Amino acid sequence: MAQRIKTNIKFYKGLDNVADKLYGFVAKSNGSWRGCRETESKKKIVFVDTAIAKDIIPNTLYSCSLVPMRNEGGFIAKSATIIKFPGTVATVCRKNVFLVRITFGNKEYIYDPSSKEKRKNDIKSIADILRSRHDLENAISVAEDFIDNACIVKRLYEQSQSNV
Repeated sequence: MAQRIKTNIKFYKGLDNVADKLYGFVAKSNGSWRGCRETESKKKIVFVDTAIAKDIIPNTLYSCSLVPMRNEGGFIAKSATIIKFPGTVATVCRKNVFLVRITFGNKEYIYDPSSKEKRKNDIKSIADILRSRHDLENAISVAEDFIDNACIVKRLYEQSQSNV
């Protein structure tokens, strides 16, 4: 039986020469394999086994079990499980304005009632994004916590603007 390798990796859809295949890359670091970007040198390609390919969401981090290809040119992902990160919702004060910050993994979303950008000042769109995230543990409850905090912050901001 071939040696199995456990690592975290993101998969992408389609290469120029391999139409519609899911692929990712790994590189050896300190004696073990880890997922890496396409731009990294000394990497090997990883293709997703056709048995699990239908369940893979591109550009999402997975914990995978890999087996080497017969020709040693790369690996095949035999199993993949989405890595879900716990979300934290925090209300912070920046420049006398309260903000709501949601963080999980390497992602951060900020609700800023004073912002002119819709992606930062629209409670509904931020909540919809949070609910739809596959890599957020308890996405629905995190979105609800965000809405509760954002409504309070919005009310405080509106009160402070009416007092000016």
